[in-house]
Order: sequence, then structure tokens, then C-alpha cells
Amino acid sequence: MPDAVVIGAGPAGIAAARSLLARGCAVRVIERRGAVGGLWRFEHADDGAAAYRTLHLNSSRHRTQFPSYPMPDHWPDYPSHELVASWLQEVADTSGVTERVTFRTAVRSVRPRPGPGEPGTSGWTVTTDTGERIDTDHVVVANGHHGVPLEPELPGHFTGERFHSHRYTDPAVFAGKRVLVVGVGNSGMDLACDAAVVADHVLLSTRHGVHVLPKYAFGRPIDHLSLPISAFVPFALERRLYELTVRLAVGRPQDRGLPEPDHRLLEAHPTVSAQLYDRVGHGDIEVVGDLAALEGDRVRFADGRTAPVDVLVFATGYRVSLPFLDDDVLTVRGNEVPLYQRVVAPDRPGLFFVGFVQTVGANIALMEHQSEWIADLATGRAVLPDTATMHAWIAADRAAMRARYVRSARHTMQVDYWRYIRAIGRERARRRNPLTRPWHRSIAPLRALRGRSG
Repeated sequence: MPDAVVIGAGPAGIAAARSLLARGCAVRVIERRGAVGGLWRFEHADDGAAAYRTLHLNSSRHRTQFPSYPMPDHWPDYPSHELVASWLQEVADTSGVTERVTFRTAVRSVRPRPGPGEPGTSGWTVTTDTGERIDTDHVVVANGHHGVPLEPELPGHFTGERFHSHRYTDPAVFAGKRVLVVGVGNSGMDLACDAAVVADHVLLSTRHGVHVLPKYAFGRPIDHLSLPISAFVPFALERRLYELTVRLAVGRPQDRGLPEPDHRLLEAHPTVSAQLYDRVGHGDIEVVGDLAALEGDRVRFADGRTAPVDVLVFATGYRVSLPFLDDDVLTVRGNEVPLYQRVVAPDRPGLFFVGFVQTVGANIALMEHQSEWIADLATGRAVLPDTATMHAWIAADRAAMRARYVRSARHTMQVDYWRYIRAIGRERARRRNPLTRPWHRSIAPLRALRGRSG
């Protein structure tokens, strides 16, 4: 019986399996595609990976890489998807993760094993689409939060080509066409800039103004300006420094052809783009308002304007999808996953999550911090607070998110990069009180009985 089953072999799954293996745990990884690397494997785009031919990191190599396994120093600041995929493959190969992956297999259900005590204290049963049932002590969900593409419901019908950005692979689809991209997140701006090179005309639709961060400021990748000291700086001061930096680097959105934002910087997840302002300034991209209706080969916007469109792309985000977890195990509503520190399901001992975060910067580095904490918990090197404390933290965190950010499903997982690293560090330092019974069932005593090292 493996000590842990990891669901997914993308960056999150690689990080989780690697940390557990380093502690001497027996690990099985279940991956529905044919290779490790997740969305960074462009050659597996037909299997649901979200990579496209022009994809590059939007966070710098230095901030994105695993702290314990950096990318090569001679690589560019913002590597391509090919380089990122090759690096993830190397990490998985050298750490022994690849050989523990069962490819082309999907997880159908994750259920607590029956036994005395609260659900999960006797471990978990993972069932795959091949009919295999795997009993395990711990389950790590690492399949990502880009699960089901979301598209708005609009009146009317559209006669041209229509797809979600998740299906986008190559700018050739835009050649000579009149293109409308709906959504101004990172994907939306990337696709609009791709289309601007080959399309006849490009419209970029947004409900409201957004803040756009450049990739460079003062000659350095912009995320290099965020330092560990940020974890100790009041948020109001940090935001003011970001606002000043962006203002000096690129000016205000409304001065560069975009609508004026209805919120301050860092009150919504900002978009990073090195090209957008230039494309708008050159007239290659026209920014328009909210899309209201579809009218055959035309579209109508909220201001009443209509425009002819050949290709309609929705870069409108995703819904978290955990189809293998029944509601009685974990309930997800409105993309809110009720997790302590974005990792632990309080009422489900041994059920962990990696990668269900968003930040200004990179998620991949944070995945390693999460995974190291999970490995500490699984082997008894760290413990959790009591269940009531974890539920109180989740409630307080939800309230803080709603107070700070524009109300949106994309802001249910937001964390501050350095503050989150510091928080996970504090959790890893939490040790067991010898006078109390630990919340989780450590596998360390079991390993000793089996005569295994760790």
C-alpha cells in the first residue's frame, strides 16, 4: 500500500511526489495524459493541456523555478513552454517521480476507507478508470484549478468560429480574420497580441479597466522588485510601491488606450503583458466594452455598437473541477475550495491539495513550499492545529479576500507571494504537543514497524 497517491503529474504533482519521495514515502502518481509537465506540454494540447505555440512564462525564471531545483542560469528571463517542459521532465526524471507515474489513467473517485474514528483516519481508496482500487494513507490532489473552461451565456447565436482560450494552440487560426477576444487576463492579452500579428482586425473586449504590469521595470524582470522583506511590509505600503513602479514604467492604463480601472492595483489579479500597450498604440488591437449579444456573423456590445467577427475567443477563466471528490467529501462552490492555508481539508485527515493558489508572480515555486509542508505532515515532522482553528482560519481568509479584491471567482485563491511562503514556514515549524493526540495519523511509526528507512 503506497503511503501517498498523487493525482496529476504537472508542476504541482511533481513537487508533491518529489517531496514525499525525499522523506522515504512510497508514492503512486496518476496522470491522465501521456507525459509529465501538465499544461506546459504543447505536444499534449489535444489531451486537454492548455499550452499554445507562443506560450512563455509570465513570471520570471528566477521567481518561477523550484527553490531546490533552479532552471539553468543561461536561460532567458521568461523561458518558452518548450524549455519549461524540458525542465519539468528533468526534475521528474532525476528525482524518481517519472518511474512512479501511471500514465493515460484518470482518477474516478477518492473515498475515505471505512474504519473506526472520523472519516479518513483509516486512509483512502482511490479508484481509477481502469477499475484499479488503490488503498493509501494520504491523497494529494494536484490536478490544477484550470479544470472546466467557462464561457458567458449570451443571447443569440454566432455563425463564425468560436472557442475557449483553453483550446487555442496556434496563431494561424487568426490569419486574415476579424477576431474578437473576450477577457483581459493573461491568456486574453496573449491571444490578442498573437492575433494582432496575422489577423485583419482584432477587438479585445473587457467589462472594466484593468491594470497591466510590464514584464520589465528599471531593466529587471518586474517580479524581481518584490523581495522577501515584503512579508513584513504593510500591504498598503507594498501596493503604493507597486503603483509607483508601474506608473513610472508604463504610465496609466487610461493614458495608453485602455479603459480606466475601477479598482486600485492589487485589488484584482493584475495582467502581465510586454506587448499589449504597443499593440494598442499601433492600432493593431482595438479595446472595446462588454459583449452583450451574438447576431450571426456580427456581435453587439453593451454600448449598442455592433461589429463583424469571424473568430470569437473566450478567455474567460475556468471552474474548479474535482469530479473524483463527492460533495460529502469536499464541497466546492463558486471556485472556493475550503482549505486551511490553501492545502489542508480540515475534516478529511490525509487529504491535501497542491497548486490551488494564485499570486502576483509564480505559482510553481509556491507548490514546492506546499509540498514540503505536506511531506512534513505525512511523516509526523509537523502537525496541524485543531479542526476548529482551521475552520476559523478559512472563514477569516474568505472575509479578507472579499474585503480586498474585486468580487470574482478568480480571486478565491489569491495569496501574497512572500507572505504565503512565510505562513507555510510557520506551519512547518508547528510541532506536536506530547501531551495531546496528533490530529493526523503519521506514517512514521508504521514505517518503523515495517523496517523501512525514512
